[in-house]
Amino acid sequence: MKREIAEIPGCIARQIDQYGSLYKDVGRRLRAHSPAVMITVARGSSDCAAAFLKYMVETRLGVPVASVGPSLSSVHRRSLRLDRAVSWAISQSGASEDINALHSSNRAAGALSISLVNSPHSRLGQNADIAVAIGAWPELALPATKSFVCSLVAIAAILSEWTGDRNLFDSLRALPELVERSYTADWGVAEDALARCDSALILGRGAGYPIACEAALKLKETSYVFAEAFSAAEVWHGPAALITPERPVIMFVPSDEASVGALAAADKARDLGARVFVVSCNQSRDCLPMPDAPNSVVEAIAMIARFYALAESTSGMRGVDVDSPRALQKVTVTV
Repeated sequence: MKREIAEIPGCIARQIDQYGSLYKDVGRRLRAHSPAVMITVARGSSDCAAAFLKYMVETRLGVPVASVGPSLSSVHRRSLRLDRAVSWAISQSGASEDINALHSSNRAAGALSISLVNSPHSRLGQNADIAVAIGAWPELALPATKSFVCSLVAIAAILSEWTGDRNLFDSLRALPELVERSYTADWGVAEDALARCDSALILGRGAGYPIACEAALKLKETSYVFAEAFSAAEVWHGPAALITPERPVIMFVPSDEASVGALAAADKARDLGARVFVVSCNQSRDCLPMPDAPNSVVEAIAMIARFYALAESTSGMRGVDVDSPRALQKVTVTV
């Protein structure tokens, strides 16, 4: 895992050079298709990437995006009505039965199907109108790192063309250096806190919420920390009762429109006695610093890359073999 985290900047640079024109082609096709709705098909880290896609599409295009449980097709044998829809599947391996079943059903129901995959030759890649390679292959460590980051890069690149925001595509070229610089940032205070805790709350809002979901998943699988992710707005609708001095709170705050509300939530959590660590390029109390970024999208992507390094080092402090976590397999095949 440690080696593959170090490879992330190089993967991003090669990905943009090798697949940049493909991503632009997909963006133009989506613009011409003008979908009324988008369905995402994913599990695990890939579902966190789908949440990032949802944020991007809904805030920039006003197209509603819904995550549909793959069991709809594989278990319940039901299908959806999907005229003028896009079915977007995301998977590392492209092998899971339920992901393929729902994606196939959506395609048969009339949706334009897109598969975001490590290998376009995988079953899921072949089972689509458009196969989009992310260029992270091979990824050998059980926890997904390169593939998640490259999925977000591909999503951002496609959206840049779909929306006509060429500056967003250009800003992705700055991402490899941004990630490299983030690795040198001192996050030792959070490492010490996570090494000693049994559970943690991971919060985010806007572009930070999908990142929080992925970070919580990584803490579970790499360090056996019972980490739960919540929206920094949703946490006050019940989960705030979990905020205690013994439970660290990590807040992802990219510099987007949601940052004001996220920072206010951090202050409220501190008032309840929690130790709050804010991941931000703006220095503040208990800040986990990030280098300045050209926009909130690349800032959010760099945040999760830096968090992976924190998760890996924390696992060592907790005595967990991060490359062989219990009960997990690299390729998860769910029916």
